[in-house]
Formats: sequence, structure tokens, C-alpha cells
Amino acid sequence: MKSVKIIASFLDKIVKIVAIGYLVTAIYTLINCLFQGPFFETLERNRFAINFPFTHIHFLLGSEYSFEYVAEMVIGLGLYGLFFWVLGNVFKTFKQERLFTQNGLKYLKQFYIFNLILYPVFAIIWAFISIEDFPFFAMIVAHAIMGIFIYFMAAIFEQGVNLQVEQDLYI
Repeated sequence: MKSVKIIASFLDKIVKIVAIGYLVTAIYTLINCLFQGPFFETLERNRFAINFPFTHIHFLLGSEYSFEYVAEMVIGLGLYGLFFWVLGNVFKTFKQERLFTQNGLKYLKQFYIFNLILYPVFAIIWAFISIEDFPFFAMIVAHAIMGIFIYFMAAIFEQGVNLQVEQDLYI
């Protein structure tokens, strides 16, 4: 179990860094596209670039500067930022001293709700405004599979929490 805690700790940190990167990129993209600040660059054929801060080096390239395209970009970045954040919380569950806790169960429930409800809703909205070709159905199925797997794991954890509470009352 010690190796699980070590791996979960490592993955929790890495995935939270990725989540923060996605969320900051979503906010940075939104601000730059709304206000066309010093890091926003208009390119030929209605394309655009968002540069790394304080440089002229392109960070993100957009194939069309339109509300739909920018919304699609920001929704995608934000959605995956949120995905990685709740995934990090799942890893946090496995690094706790006691495995079967209410907090751990809460994190598992958040992850399966995200994958079974929130992601499909946003993916459907995203598909309607999408300009790019993106395999929305395949992504919904992939997230549903993860959600169902974690739903089963949460059911097992709920049993573990109940047994843990009973054991604590018995002692």
C-alpha cells in the first residue's frame, strides 16, 4: 500500500499542475481574445495568435477569430482543466492515511458526476458551436467509461466507509 500512496502523491501533484496550466491558459486566452491586449496578434485570413507573456513567441494559434472559435477554445481548455483537477482529487484519495473516508468518497463522486453528467452536457454544447473537427461522440464514450468505472469504485468505497464507521463504533 505504501507504493500506492507514493504514486498517488506524485500523480496528484502532477495532475494538479496540469489542471492549473489548463485553467490559467483558458483565462489567459479569454482575456487576450476579449481585450486584444499586447499579447494578442492578428494574422492573415482572420487567424490569430496569443503570445507568451512579454514576448512575440506564439503560445496559441487560432484558425479563426470569431466568437464561436474562441468560445470553443476556452470551453475546451476550461473543461479539461476541471477534469484534471477532479482527477487529482481522486489521486488525493489514495494518498490518505485512512483509505475509506467521507472525503475520499466525495472526490470519487465528483469525478464520476463530472464524467457522466457534466462532460457530456458541455461536449454537446461544444459540438454545436464547434468549428473544428473533433471526435465528440468518442470523447463522450471515453468519459462515460471512466465515469462508470469510478461509479463502481465509489460504491465499493461507500461500503468501506460504512464498515469503517461500524468498526470505529465497535472499538
